Order: sequence, then C-alpha cells, then structure tokens
Amino acid sequence: MPTKWNEIYMSLVHVWKREGSIPAEKPPKPLILAAWHDTTESEKQLRWKETIYWVEKHNCEYLIPELKDEEKFKGK
Repeated sequence: MPTKWNEIYMSLVHVWKREGSIPAEKPPKPLILAAWHDTTESEKQLRWKETIYWVEKHNCEYLIPELKDEEKFKGK
C-alpha cells in the first residue's frame, strides 16, 4: 500500500545517500500519491518488482520488512 511503500522507499534512499549516492541509480520511486490513482495494477506490480530487483542488486534485502496482509496491495 502507498504508505508502507513510501516508508520502504525512504529507507532505501537513506542507504543510497549514506553510501555516497553510489550506485548511480537511485531506488525506483514508488507509485504513490497521484501516481497511485493514475497507474494500473500491472504498472504498480512492475514498479514493485523493479524495487525488489534494486534491493537485491544492492544487498539491501534487510530493508524490506515482512508485510502484514493489510500492508499488501491486492488489486481491486
């Protein structure tokens, strides 16, 4: 869900900045706020997969908490 996704994103950005903004690519921005309503379920799923890929590529798995059911996006 948008709130939790933003919390995770902010954690990723914090680590990215702490590491001197290296790697050059910033974590993928979450589709929240206006983007939440203007994107399809598929686009949300793809962006989340891009986030997971970034996390795995940069060994930041510990920043993705176990999500409760109410924190997960289940579609419409």
